[in-house]
Amino acid sequence: MPRRLVPLLLFVLLAGVYALTTNPDPSPDAFTADFAARHIALTGDPVPDIAGFPYLDDNIIRETWIVETADGREAVGRAPGVIAAVVPAYAVARPATVDPLPGGLTAALLSALAVVLFFLVLRDRIGTRAGLVAAGLLGFATPVWSVSADAIWPHTLTTLGILGTAWAADRGRWWLVGVFGGVLLWGRLHAALVCAVVGLGLAWSRRRPAIALRVGAVALAALGMVSVWTRWMYGSWDPTSGYRAGDFAGNAAGYVLDPVNWLGFVVSADRGLLWWAPLLVVLGPTAWRHRSALPDWSRWLAAGGAAYTLSQAVLNRFSGGDHFYGYRTSLELVVSLAPALALATPWLSERARRWFVPVAVLQVVLIAPGAISDDMYTPVRDVWWRNAFVDALLTRPTELLPLVAVTMAVALAVVRLLHTAPATARLDRADLPGVRLRGCAPPSPTDGPLVPPIPEWHPPGRT
Repeated sequence: MPRRLVPLLLFVLLAGVYALTTNPDPSPDAFTADFAARHIALTGDPVPDIAGFPYLDDNIIRETWIVETADGREAVGRAPGVIAAVVPAYAVARPATVDPLPGGLTAALLSALAVVLFFLVLRDRIGTRAGLVAAGLLGFATPVWSVSADAIWPHTLTTLGILGTAWAADRGRWWLVGVFGGVLLWGRLHAALVCAVVGLGLAWSRRRPAIALRVGAVALAALGMVSVWTRWMYGSWDPTSGYRAGDFAGNAAGYVLDPVNWLGFVVSADRGLLWWAPLLVVLGPTAWRHRSALPDWSRWLAAGGAAYTLSQAVLNRFSGGDHFYGYRTSLELVVSLAPALALATPWLSERARRWFVPVAVLQVVLIAPGAISDDMYTPVRDVWWRNAFVDALLTRPTELLPLVAVTMAVALAVVRLLHTAPATARLDRADLPGVRLRGCAPPSPTDGPLVPPIPEWHPPGRT
């Protein structure tokens, strides 16, 4: 298979599936962004008439999505990037009413692009076939599908920003690391922590301050553009104008020492990572044991994701609201860990290899029904003891079980296909000729030449 064709086909597959499963009735978080973007696209005015959007007037927590401009008008309060990203789609579609489809298609395309960047990071290090498996699992076995690609959430941009940062850092393109850091902070202001940790961490570990200067210069320019946006939209240069910052400051006082909130990210029935992402348990120990052999940028990216998630736990409730399937507030952590977890897979022990396929299939089966059906939600008050998948299994078995059966059949067919000799040979040819796997050789810590690629790289066996 031609080498350049693989990422293109992957993008078409991802974008097609995501586009077909976008949410026709998304969360107010996404729908309000669509509402504001459509108004900007059609009129050029950043402040729509909120009375023209009864979806908000009927909502008991209406104030969650409304902020006041400097001149006292009501405006949609969302992160700048969430609105700006979908303005072009509404300018092209020009729907007569607030239709979520242009916003959903934008989210689908951006999420597909993010996963393709993840694949491009991996294929020269662990091979095309392994890279496709990892990209497929990130794209279809996590809320990248059920949240990021479902509608225009902040996670649509933060996912793209994180994986774009990984792609640019792997290639040493520090200006582009700053660009993707800008995408991060346009999606969520404090997601800039990920970019900051990567830029500063690499500058320190490689003893190259120029890395931090290049990354920081571009990211700061992006922050300045956020201020320009908020000045135009809300009449304030404050980049936090799209949110009621006082609410988050108030949350911090209560959540910083709240063990229930911290535990909710991990073990709550409907938001806990352990329930939705069991592959973390299979892959995590290996990545930790061999962390020193992984590329330094992947370690700093994981650290940045952890720092961001800690800030989330301080500023936000773990539940992240409702009207979405799976976890949301910790999605950035999973995406930030993904490169390190994937790059460590050649070192998996025999036990971990035996568990990998069944757990991977299980994780796809858990995510797919909610991503496809778009109405399997757990009320936020019940997320500690109810799980959306289990609820659907008990209350809607005739709807859920066919989805489970089809998903499992497709997943097992893909597993079978990837183990056949023709598919293996065809995908392996995408790594040849003249393309040698670089493995996980750490780059030079100085300004000298980079460590050369490792020909025919193979990790040591586990002892």
